[in-house]
Amino acid sequence: MDKDPIQELSLLESRSYIIGREGHIYINDPTVSKQHAEIRVTNGEVYLRDLGSTNGTFLIKNNRLVPFHEGYVQVHQPIVLGNRQYTVQSLLEIAGAFTAQYDDS
Repeated sequence: MDKDPIQELSLLESRSYIIGREGHIYINDPTVSKQHAEIRVTNGEVYLRDLGSTNGTFLIKNNRLVPFHEGYVQVHQPIVLGNRQYTVQSLLEIAGAFTAQYDDS
């Protein structure tokens, strides 16, 4: 049975992940900066920060793109980096943060 990713955030406490064409979370997209954004888990919450990227970081709220610079976000919050949409959970899965915890084989 899969574990709840929200509960698993405690295992990522104080860790930081750089998202971009160079970093912990690799995004192969020329519209994503080398070091585009950062995810950090603090006090069981996810803090997302744009690192001065060229094309920006956006949240999807009410089916609209909303420019985002930094702040707390939910694990399932839709985020747009470059030309692609992700969730915090999917980005952390790219980093391998959740994979080992869900692999029971």
